[in-house]
Amino acid sequence: MSTPLRELQLVELEILKDVVKICEENNLRYFLMGGTFLGAVRHKGFIPWDDDIDIAMPREDYENFFEIVDQKLHGDYIYKNFKKGNEKTIYFSRVENINFEIEDNSAIKKRIRNAWIDIFPLDGMPNNRLVRFFHKIRLLYLRVTLQYSQFSVIVNQNLPNRPLHENILIKIGKMINFERILDTEKCMNKLDIALKKYNYHNSKYVVNFMGAYKFKEMFLREIYDDTEKYEFETEQLIAPKNFNFVLSQMYGDYMTPPREDAKNKHNTKTI
Repeated sequence: MSTPLRELQLVELEILKDVVKICEENNLRYFLMGGTFLGAVRHKGFIPWDDDIDIAMPREDYENFFEIVDQKLHGDYIYKNFKKGNEKTIYFSRVENINFEIEDNSAIKKRIRNAWIDIFPLDGMPNNRLVRFFHKIRLLYLRVTLQYSQFSVIVNQNLPNRPLHENILIKIGKMINFERILDTEKCMNKLDIALKKYNYHNSKYVVNFMGAYKFKEMFLREIYDDTEKYEFETEQLIAPKNFNFVLSQMYGDYMTPPREDAKNKHNTKTI
């Protein structure tokens, strides 16, 4: 028997299939990321309680996808990021199904949104260890200021097991109205410049910095040079071959499902 969550998952799967088709036809690289990669390894599909799909592309492929996507997408789908469409709250990109709406309750302000999948850029990091350290600090600062600039509409209040420093930052955001002080567009552009500073192909390390796990999603670039296809629902999709290293760094004991109160649910429901 189909549930609203399963219905949403299948809608997202169809979006993913269309995006993958575009990538394959145009020689663009993509990889399953985060919970989608974990779902492929542990469940051969969606994590049962997960309600989104994440993929990533090397920055060059990500930008090329941006250039061609409007001419290639299925008619019911639209592409959004902070440079395109009316989506000004996210740095990365989304492909949405305009015929399927959900209620997003993850932030302070509830929003009605289209069903979507997330597409993240993979960016280079400095090869010098000390320079890399200071670049990390700058990226974290820029990400925090961006989140404060639109705190009420993007910060997930329901994410379990946040580290102490994140909970402190959230409390500060609730006390101080940074949205009146910070300009989101300026914050977004500064972050964009910083993320694109180091070329993917010239970097020893690359990162999906805008993913939920930040620098836990930083790996040697060679991780993405050695890939294989994984079963995900009805599809065979690409991700790093060394799944154990990637998922262990991100999740620890990734084959053991978390306790009910530790499950990362995005707090959405279908309409």
